[in-house]
Amino acid sequence: MSENSFEIKVVSDTVEKSLAQLEQRGKNLRPALLDWAEWAKGETDERFSEQSDWSGTPWQPNAPATLTAYLRTHGGRKNYKRDGKLSKSGERRLGAKRILQVDGNLRRAAFSYAASAEGLRFGPWGNGLDAYGAIQHLGGRAGRGLSVYLPARPYLPVDENGQLAPRAEAELVAVINRHIDGEG
Repeated sequence: MSENSFEIKVVSDTVEKSLAQLEQRGKNLRPALLDWAEWAKGETDERFSEQSDWSGTPWQPNAPATLTAYLRTHGGRKNYKRDGKLSKSGERRLGAKRILQVDGNLRRAAFSYAASAEGLRFGPWGNGLDAYGAIQHLGGRAGRGLSVYLPARPYLPVDENGQLAPRAEAELVAVINRHIDGEG
């Protein structure tokens, strides 16, 4: 793992027991993990649409400085009237601004995944998104001299302690059980 990446190991006795049962039956873990990853990818995309975490708690809104920088880079002076107040186009632009979605790169890469018989790797990686994705998901200090605090805006189905969101854990166990029963 590079210095610009982050890793959270999922910790769940329930999932571990289900995976062990699947292995005991001589079944490959990869198909079950791929099935769950496809489900979780769609659910993760919903986090961006709803701008909320896996429990439905809304993400904190963008800071005023973020919005000002956004207007400066997206339309510049067209966003303001001569008196310095927001123009109609500036108001529309701000109204359409989505949290964590300036260029869409994080949303597109948010749930990249690779499954093997040994496990599943998911989350943003590559294109410099590892560190950016980590700070957005977990929150913390960022910027020059770590002078800015970014609130956590969890979009992945796992927290910093490795706990899966309850819906994600339940779905993973259900997918594994379907594969155990030969329905996967």
